[in-house]
Amino acid sequence: MSVRDSRRAAALQAALQFVSTSSDVPSEHKLVLIEVLTQAMRDDESAELSRRAVAKAGAQWQEHEITHLKSFLQGRLAKNWQHADEGVMQLAAQLHRDPQSVRDKATQLGLGGAVDYRYAKALQQASGE
Repeated sequence: MSVRDSRRAAALQAALQFVSTSSDVPSEHKLVLIEVLTQAMRDDESAELSRRAVAKAGAQWQEHEITHLKSFLQGRLAKNWQHADEGVMQLAAQLHRDPQSVRDKATQLGLGGAVDYRYAKALQQASGE
């Protein structure tokens, strides 16, 4: 859970506590606010559990993902940092993976020059010498 998520969880918990103990809020509004805050907390918890499950399952790359990654990056060499990042972000969105995971897998498969400009520059210098 990120710092932002933990702050949100704490804020929702504090708001729920405030609404529950406040006598200034009319009872019909109090019930709705308690329900909304409780549902938001449940939704956040469910989203966190899903993120963890995806991350755990995502550690294993499927063959179709590797094939897609290879076909997208084959023959590409990053022209600059932005070009490298755009390719990584596009692949991450298509594969529903985090960008670092895509970059790591591409590098592992020998396609680092397409996703890392520093690596691409080193390849260009090595081939130019």
